[in-house]
Order: sequence, then structure tokens, then C-alpha cells
Amino acid sequence: MLRMCPRTGGHTHFELEVALIFQTSMDTQIQTILTLTATTNPEGSRQCASLTGLAARYRDFLDTLKQRPISGSALKPMFVMDAAKQVQLSRLFCNDSLLDDKAQGSVITDDDDRDIERQKDIVIDAIHQLGLQSPQHAALFDIIVTDILLRPSAVAKGGSTSQAIGLIWLNPRPDYGPDDVVEILVHELTHHAMFLDELRHAHYNYSLLFDSDTWTASAILRTPRPMDKVLHSIVVAAEVLLFRERCSGHPAAPRVHPPSHLMLEQLRESIQSTKKTLSLHPEAFRPRATALLRQAASVLDELSPAASDAH
Repeated sequence: MLRMCPRTGGHTHFELEVALIFQTSMDTQIQTILTLTATTNPEGSRQCASLTGLAARYRDFLDTLKQRPISGSALKPMFVMDAAKQVQLSRLFCNDSLLDDKAQGSVITDDDDRDIERQKDIVIDAIHQLGLQSPQHAALFDIIVTDILLRPSAVAKGGSTSQAIGLIWLNPRPDYGPDDVVEILVHELTHHAMFLDELRHAHYNYSLLFDSDTWTASAILRTPRPMDKVLHSIVVAAEVLLFRERCSGHPAAPRVHPPSHLMLEQLRESIQSTKKTLSLHPEAFRPRATALLRQAASVLDELSPAASDAH
């Protein structure tokens, strides 16, 4: 349950009972958004007293980034249904960053024989289920995700880019179960929480990340990747495992992410590999990124035997 109470200095403090979001807390996520909105609208941030007000201030902040047009009137995620706008927004994923080693833009295709209205219904149902399983994740999703782009892909279920914070693209298949689609939402939400956290706290020394000698195996794709992508994969894997542990249960036959026992093994290996790389290149991570890695590693000790036994 969310409770709001005044915090010294004029900010609103959003208390949360028994919640773990992004291996921190809902309050930490709210304070990150408030801190960012205060950089462009200090008075509005100080006066923010509700999640709806926070969503409005957040959208104002995103508009100042000039990454894409932001609708200030829509305070919950909106589906992009206009064909021309879909194509326009898809291009944002073609230029993720100099470290876009997986060429996300080429994963999204133009060949489209999907029932987009059916996909929209699938995502709406998943958002509703997310709210039933974890009201805290759902509340944060409603604030952080401003637009949902439904696009076809032969290989991917969805994606995010730091070049379009608040925008996610999804490709749910009709045969996915409800929990599978919910996990996609948690996955993409965690990426955007990371984007915002990096805007507040610098995470990396990018001059070192360009060096392929610093690349290490990711927790999800299991291939050598730049360390910023690897940290994202570690935090996402940890969050999905925690979501299963606390909300949805460890599935026997998941369709989107690996079974928990395999995901746990991959997470452990990726953390160890990252620590080894950091021992050789300690300047690659700034203190905040190191703390996030440490938090994700602590998840390994929090999971029940069910995570290891789920096959």
C-alpha cells in the first residue's frame, strides 16, 4: 500500500509497505524522478503531492530532453496506433548509442501481418495483471512508461532505448501466457528505471566501455557485450527473478525469459564475470554502478530453493 507524507525540504515522501522495486524501493524510484524533475521545474517538484502530479512533472521533464514529442495531457501509458508515427518512433531504436552492439533497430521489421488490436488487448490485460500482482510495479509503470509501440519482429519480444526514455516497443505473441507478457513489462520497466537512475547518478566511464577488452557476458543474451548493457541485463534478470519469487511464482515453462534455475545460474556467472572484468578495469564503473551490481548480487541470497528447483 502506498502512503504519502511530507518530507523535510518540501518534497513529498512516498512510503511503501513491503515492496522491492529495482532492488531498492518505490520511495527510491520516486525520489529519483522528483530529483530529475526538480532540475527543470524546482517549484513544481516541491509542490508535487500525488502520483498523478508526479506523472505530469515527469512528462514535462521528458519534454525538456527533446528526444521526441511528449503528450502532457496523457498521464498513463498511451498506445501508438498511428501508422506514420509508428514508423517515425521505430527509427529511434536504430540509433541507440555507440554501444548499440545488438543493432536493435534492425530487429524491428516492416513486414506486418499481425492483429495489432489483439496485441493491444494482450498488453492491456498484462498491465491489469501487473497491478494485481504488484501494485507498486504497476504504479511505477504508469508513471515512467509514457508510450507503447507495437511493432513486429521475428526474434525479439520488445525493447527500450536511452534515446527515447518513456517509450517501449512490444511484440507479444498470441501464444504467450499472461505471466510471460507481465514479465516483458517488468523487463522494460527496469531498463527505464536504470536510464533514469543514470541521469541522476552517473554510472559508467564510457571511454573504457568502448574498449572491447572490457566486454563481458550478459545475464540474458549470454554473449560478450559492453559493460553498460551487461549491468542492465544483470539488474533486469535480478528483478524478474525477484518478481517471480514475490509475485507470480517460478514458472515451469516460461516463454519469454529462461526458467528460474537457468536464469539464476546465468545471473551468477554474469556477476562473477563482471567482477573479474572490474578487477582489471576498476574505473569502468562509477560508484553508483558498483552499488547496483552489489545489490543485484544480493538477490542470489534472497531467492528460495524454489528458484533453483523450478524446471
